[in-house]
Amino acid sequence: MQRRDFLVSALPSLCAFPLLGEAWPVAAQTAPSPAGLVVRAGQSRFGVPTPFHGINPNDLKLSARDTGGALAFFDYTGLEPAGPSLHRHLAQDEIFYVVEGEYLFQLGERKLLLQAGDTVFLPRQLPHTWVQRSARGQLLYWLLPAGRLEEFFVYMSRQKAPLSPDALARVNAEHGLQNVGPGLSPTEHYELSAEFAAGFVVRAGTARPPHGQTQLGPSTNSLKVAAQDTGGAFSLFEYRGAERGGPPLHVHPRQDETFYVLSGTYRFRVGEAEHTLSAGDFIFLPRNVPHTFAQLSDTGRLLYGFQPAGRMEDFFRAAAAFQVPPTPGQAAALFARHDMRVVGPPLAFR
Repeated sequence: MQRRDFLVSALPSLCAFPLLGEAWPVAAQTAPSPAGLVVRAGQSRFGVPTPFHGINPNDLKLSARDTGGALAFFDYTGLEPAGPSLHRHLAQDEIFYVVEGEYLFQLGERKLLLQAGDTVFLPRQLPHTWVQRSARGQLLYWLLPAGRLEEFFVYMSRQKAPLSPDALARVNAEHGLQNVGPGLSPTEHYELSAEFAAGFVVRAGTARPPHGQTQLGPSTNSLKVAAQDTGGAFSLFEYRGAERGGPPLHVHPRQDETFYVLSGTYRFRVGEAEHTLSAGDFIFLPRNVPHTFAQLSDTGRLLYGFQPAGRMEDFFRAAAAFQVPPTPGQAAALFARHDMRVVGPPLAFR
């Protein structure tokens, strides 16, 4: 068996709340589906649009109700150069990934320019903001824990007129936010820093040091946010697939998994259901449900995360260290050491 054959056949996956008199339009808890949760490009989790400034799509893809409050995920499309005020999240870390365009991020007093493929981690309680500098852009962002930002966006998108400063301060406080200053200008010149004093940026094509990038056959798997960055709550990877195929059917007993397709075409199996995904589509795979995927296109890119992080970083490093394919017993032991088990073959496809 060739090394790439082992990587395809033996590895697991890259692998109602009250709101100021109004209610979130779904039940307070959403049970994970054994068929997974798919939210297509341009759609929001509950079909409720919450555009920023009334025109910029800001679609909820994964809700606090899906993760027991541990994680929320949004897909933002900037149709204008804009951004929020300088603010802080009192109890949430934020992660942003730039899909398209150019963005200026501020954390504390320092400012960095980010472009497509860059990732930034913003720790809780620190003042931060961003502004889109290009005519069009797209950001993906995660909140750890989820908090009440999705309720905040629902409420704000329903307002017909600007809130008074006192009313806005009250709304922010009820949702774990605090405004601390004005936002950034999309056209003004600012002095830029090489890095942030807190938080961090992982540039396109690079990985979280010191050992965040692994080669899985011809494909590259890059760690963007590590378990140590989130207290074990979450880890984020970017997979650049250079061949068709995927891992065997497997189970994570204690981890949920999320995938966002950046490019290419993928087929996912979750339990007994199968879903075909392309660019802009999102899927949530609940823990303890057998799942796998196969890349159907010659090349593709995925952003995927584990919640909690578990031991996946160690797993990928251990798998990449094999110089020859392991025996079935070695492969089984590799999975077992990293809290997973294989339960079936890879997906068959043409």
